[in-house]
Amino acid sequence: MYNIIKEEFAKIIKESGLESDEVVIQASPLSPQQAIGNPEDKDYPLVIGDERLMQAQFRGCLGQAFTDMYSDFSGRLSDIVEMDLRNNFRRAIFISSLNAVMRYLGLITKTIHC
Repeated sequence: MYNIIKEEFAKIIKESGLESDEVVIQASPLSPQQAIGNPEDKDYPLVIGDERLMQAQFRGCLGQAFTDMYSDFSGRLSDIVEMDLRNNFRRAIFISSLNAVMRYLGLITKTIHC
């Protein structure tokens, strides 16, 4: 499934003229408070578990993805499309970046959790 999504994403960024741009996407893990605030109900996986939200920013648009493997990342769109999605960290980079770019292009909305 990821291969199909990657192929379509590659087509979209090429058609949009973003493929060869020196575009930087930054992703950083968000704390539970940054992601969902301070809810009364503490039964959220983000509050009690090891998962965090990775947040990518692309030209002022944000995209997020849940993951249990988080860290900072910066790279070009072409790097992300070519990336081997062998672990949750790399998949979170891809999904959060995909969400941010699709939001920028006006193809989707609601790319952040709250």
